[in-house]
Amino acid sequence: MIDPFGSVDKFPEIRSHRYVPPENDFWQIYDSVQGQNKIMLLTFLHLGARRKEVFNLKWDDVDFMDNQIRLWTNKRLGSNKEYDWLPMTSDLRSALKQWWKERPVKDSAHVFVCLEDTPFCEKYFGKPFTNRQHFMKKVCERAKIKPFGFHAIRHLTATILYHKGYDVSVIQAILRHKSPSTTNVYLKSLGLEATRVALEEGLKKPAKIIPFKKKKASGQ
Repeated sequence: MIDPFGSVDKFPEIRSHRYVPPENDFWQIYDSVQGQNKIMLLTFLHLGARRKEVFNLKWDDVDFMDNQIRLWTNKRLGSNKEYDWLPMTSDLRSALKQWWKERPVKDSAHVFVCLEDTPFCEKYFGKPFTNRQHFMKKVCERAKIKPFGFHAIRHLTATILYHKGYDVSVIQAILRHKSPSTTNVYLKSLGLEATRVALEEGLKKPAKIIPFKKKKASGQ
């Protein structure tokens, strides 16, 4: 099949800066929520997952025996649905195990579902989320921190690992990017901050030595 757009030059892309919250801000909103919301936030952070990947996560994708989680995506070339297995951290495994026991909607195949019983959400009760458009904004406002979204947590995962010295190839595997150049886009702003520190610290003027004047002894 011939691609009719193959001969057309691509338009230049202007990337906007994505705000990545400080790690402390994430833990602040994490501590402010309970139940499913707390476990969902931990899932985002410990898997570096995209929003739809977490919303579409099913219990069949959670392998407690081998401590791994299967994430499905159609973000790759050709938009074919593919999956990757990621290791499940001990903290995430413990949280999901507890949620499996306590989940109020036992017959749902999905890990996370709408549990609000307000008139507006009544028809969505027990069904998987599609966007949760206002959730992150509300919890950030309550915590009095600069708002950020679910995808910013994915960037935060990369940020934390980068600052702890993990290789780009490891971060690429966690984010499940096919190309390392995509991962480098995530880390580009971090590199800018690293160079800022190098310039600030490396190019400081030598400290001026102030000679210490001895006090004359009394009587001299």
